[in-house]
Amino acid sequence: MVQITNLDEPADLTVWCVGPRSSKAVEPVAFSTLRAALREARKVLKMPGLAPWITTADGLILTPAWLAAYTAET
Repeated sequence: MVQITNLDEPADLTVWCVGPRSSKAVEPVAFSTLRAALREARKVLKMPGLAPWITTADGLILTPAWLAAYTAET
């Protein structure tokens, strides 16, 4: 698993609608900290048919699978 070194850097959260007939994303939402984006992604993971993706200011892309594993650990 990728190690997060700076939870205070800015990050964008994009939520994709997933399913057999859908693969549509909403516009990214900017968060002032990665910590805040992770909190919101945790909520999205609980919603069926939605997949959160986070991109950090450093260019790191956190996939839905990574986010699920991360939230399971914390």
